Amino acid sequence: MPGSPQHVTLVASAVTTVDLGQDYSVVEVLNVDGVAAVYFRFDATAPVVGATGTHVLPAAIGSVEVTPRTSGNTVVKLISAGTPQVSVRGVS
Repeated sequence: MPGSPQHVTLVASAVTTVDLGQDYSVVEVLNVDGVAAVYFRFDATAPVVGATGTHVLPAAIGSVEVTPRTSGNTVVKLISAGTPQVSVRGVS
């Protein structure tokens, strides 16, 4: 269901899609528990762990704010080699 913020627990090696339900110019992605690195993209391309062109949050509690280069509803695709808890929210 679209909305912001959204909280998910990733499944190892499976892509999780988060639809924020509107167009955001800045998005925060938070690695809530830091148990594994989180890789993510905003375009239609599926993220791949460790791949070029994929944003990364290290295996540590922390967040990053990113400016998506897309239009329309902001959609974030995430993947990890582990099962971290992640929060995604539109900032502006």
